[in-house]
Order: sequence, then C-alpha cells, then structure tokens
Amino acid sequence: MAVLEKGIWNEQKEIADLSFEDSFNSNIEITAGRYHLYISYACPFAHRPLLVINYLGLNDAISFSSVAAKRYSDGWLFDDQNPDPIYEQQNLAALYLRAKADYTGRVTVPILWDKLNNTIANNDSSNLAMELATNWLSMATNKVELVPSNLKGDIERLNSWLHQNVNRKVYHVGFAKSQHEYDSASDTLFNALTKLDETLSKSNYLHGSVITLSDLFLLPTLVRFEAIYEVHFKANKKPLKAFTHLYRYMLDLLNVESIRATIEIEHMKEHYYFSHAHINPHRIIPAGPEITW
Repeated sequence: MAVLEKGIWNEQKEIADLSFEDSFNSNIEITAGRYHLYISYACPFAHRPLLVINYLGLNDAISFSSVAAKRYSDGWLFDDQNPDPIYEQQNLAALYLRAKADYTGRVTVPILWDKLNNTIANNDSSNLAMELATNWLSMATNKVELVPSNLKGDIERLNSWLHQNVNRKVYHVGFAKSQHEYDSASDTLFNALTKLDETLSKSNYLHGSVITLSDLFLLPTLVRFEAIYEVHFKANKKPLKAFTHLYRYMLDLLNVESIRATIEIEHMKEHYYFSHAHINPHRIIPAGPEITW
C-alpha cells in the first residue's frame, strides 16, 4: 500500500516498515456547518459514519462528499464527478499534508475535516461513527439512540468482533497470497456469517427489535457481498442468499430510505474491479451480477 512518509509519497512502502503512523482524533465540537466528511462510496469503513449521518438526519449539520471511484498508484483521487468541494485538490493526500506537512501513514477515508481549523478532526471510522451516534443527537432530525446506554458495552464488543471476523475478513479472503491463507480466512468469514444468521433467526436486528450502531457496522459488508466480494474476492463458499435470516435482515435495513440512499453499487464496482490490479490485472469491470434488491 502506498503511504506518506514524513510528507513524501512512497508507492512501495509497506505500512509495517514505518517507524510510526500518525493519526487524527481531536475534540469534536458539536457545531453545525463546521465539519465536512470525506468518504468513498466504495469503502465499507467510510460507509459507517455516512450511515450514521443519514439515518440520524445530520445532513444539515455535517456535509459530505466522495472521492473518485477509480484509484491509481497515487491513492484516492478527486475527479469532475467527485470533486473536492472545499479546496479543489486533486487527491486526498493533499488534505493530509494540509493538516500535517510531515504526516506519516496511510491516506485513508473517512476523514472528518474541521473547516474552522483547516485540519483533520478524525480519520478513524469506528471512533467517528460512535462519536456521531452518541454525541450529535441534539443536531439530529431523527433522534434515535443507536447506542442505548444499557447496550453500549454489548455494541462495542460486537462491533469489534464484526470488524475482525466480517468487515476485515473479506479482505483477508480477497487478498490471500496462498491457498492456506485463503482457506483459513474463508472459514473464519463463513463461520461468522453462520453465527450471525443464527442470531438473526431469533431477532429482527443484532441487538433485538431496534436498529443499533452494530447494524450499521455489518450492513456495509453485506451490501457489497453479491456484486463484489463473492466474485472479485472469491468469497463464495456459500452465496449470501443462502443465509436466509441474514439476507432478510439486509433487505429490512434497505427498506429504510435514509439507509438505501447511501449505497452506490456502480461506484463500488468501478472502484474494486478497477483499483485492485493485483487481483484483476486487466481492470475489466463486469456487467453483473444483477442485484435484485
């Protein structure tokens, strides 16, 4: 993965080789209009805070935009269809350098940009989604508790489990460099989906009868599964539709207009099939599969 090392772009450097990696996690003041969320419609991790914003109705308080679908060796880019609305930069790396001229680390989405201080307030998807879900309800038009106090510990534990066994695990399947790595990751992933299917045979959502933040952590992986992960990542031990309760659950969530509005399947497909040349060297974007939902 290409990274910035003390402000210099390095296409070959592995993050593990870096002596340190910067991060951004400043105090976020609850102020309408101060922040802008940069995402990629393709990225399941950036999808988390976007789902929180849309579901709670924080759109008037926090604006957002996406980077371009196609990613080259110089990282996340902007283009005519997906421009940088604040600084008109050509790539996301320029924003990291604007925030910290000697930044070292990965150039990732999401980033919550502080327009007052001209810097990145937060670039951790999990932390940011939790922040928006718990501290911004006063600004929400749909004042739903995505993290009820009596469930907070359970939600945090399940979110961590989902990240390790589902959200990240599909990448371990897709990026495996040996048969053993692939088999191990595939087993972990599909065992986790089986467990989730069993849970959802007894309840509407992951924590009972109401939507919580955990549901907004799982959904981004599910909506990418048929069009991308089953094909591009070879995550095809079983089709997603074979998990009857999990599939019903996904469709229930997609019936919520504010949730469905965050999903751009064609943008996702263009990103994954074009940008992962090590998996798809001719960068052919398939016509299918047809998504029925």
